Amino acid sequence: MAEHKLEALVRSVIGNKRAVRRLRKQGFVPGVVYGPDIEPLSISIRKTNLIKLLHEVTEASAITLNVKDDSGKEVFSHVAFIKNVQYDKLTDEVKHIDFYVPEKGHKMNINIPIEFVGKPKGVEKGGVIEVIHHELPVETLPSVIIEKLEIDISNLNLGESLHVSDLKLPEGMEAELPENEPIITVAVPRGMEVEGEETAEEPVEPEVIEKGKKEEE
Repeated sequence: MAEHKLEALVRSVIGNKRAVRRLRKQGFVPGVVYGPDIEPLSISIRKTNLIKLLHEVTEASAITLNVKDDSGKEVFSHVAFIKNVQYDKLTDEVKHIDFYVPEKGHKMNINIPIEFVGKPKGVEKGGVIEVIHHELPVETLPSVIIEKLEIDISNLNLGESLHVSDLKLPEGMEAELPENEPIITVAVPRGMEVEGEETAEEPVEPEVIEKGKKEEE
């Protein structure tokens, strides 16, 4: 897993809109760190550093968060995860960010991004990929979290699906979807015949027609 680090400052003024606006004008983004084992801590992060980080991480990325006071003394250092990012509806700028510090030895709920690798055999035959889940919700120990789940789909044929039960997850991580839930499917386009279907239907048709003729006589 890649190592991600972020530095922040303790934010002393809380609940003051004017102070928050001043903070943003100075190039900082307000945020908060919380978790079951720590007291909530209001912080500010240099906007350029935060934007760079957001381009590198996902919800499942472990981030070493170092927080210092105005004198430069470190007051907080924990592994945290991004829980929520608020954006401006008009400018799409980052307005606020929440970090979550999980409880040691206890499981947490998180979404793991899924990355599909390879080109399915069914696509070569005219099939169409249908992705049902781009992320996998899991309950996991923080120590076994992976930033993304790579899935090889090259062996998927026409009409075949890959299900939750087919996934290989680290020990200490459990999917929060049913085992029979499809993750990705190689769909058969409408009007396209799959090998084996045509021969199964042919013997039935003459019998139906023949029976109809006898009834008419």
